[in-house]
Amino acid sequence: MNLIGAFPKLTDEERDWLVANAETLNYNSGDTIIAEGEVVDSLLLIKSGFLRVTRVYLDEICAEFAGPLGPGEVIGEMSLMDGKGASANIVADGPAEILTVPKAILLEKLNSDISFAARFYESLFLDVTRKLRSTNQRVMPVPP
Repeated sequence: MNLIGAFPKLTDEERDWLVANAETLNYNSGDTIIAEGEVVDSLLLIKSGFLRVTRVYLDEICAEFAGPLGPGEVIGEMSLMDGKGASANIVADGPAEILTVPKAILLEKLNSDISFAARFYESLFLDVTRKLRSTNQRVMPVPP
């Protein structure tokens, strides 16, 4: 599996470690992978398929505000890192496979390998920055 996009600063061996320590979960079209408000307790990586990011406004209006997300992308990273509920729903847009690395296993690696930790957090920061810029493009008005 190609994780270079999500973790460009990790070495090939470190990316292999992530895959080796992951379990694969399968989802069908329309399945909710992460529900808004849910606390994410694993690193989640899209192995195959595409996902939509949605939120419900005013108790009835469902809006898609990011995506589609595809193979190699990280999901649920904000909740994983800050321990707060997810800010949106992540829904499978067709069959999808998600790799999950339990937080306890990831934290053990992060705490025992400072070089890995530095590259992991830098990669995650770059990924979150890319996603934020993409979201801003969707909501920022276009200059005249």
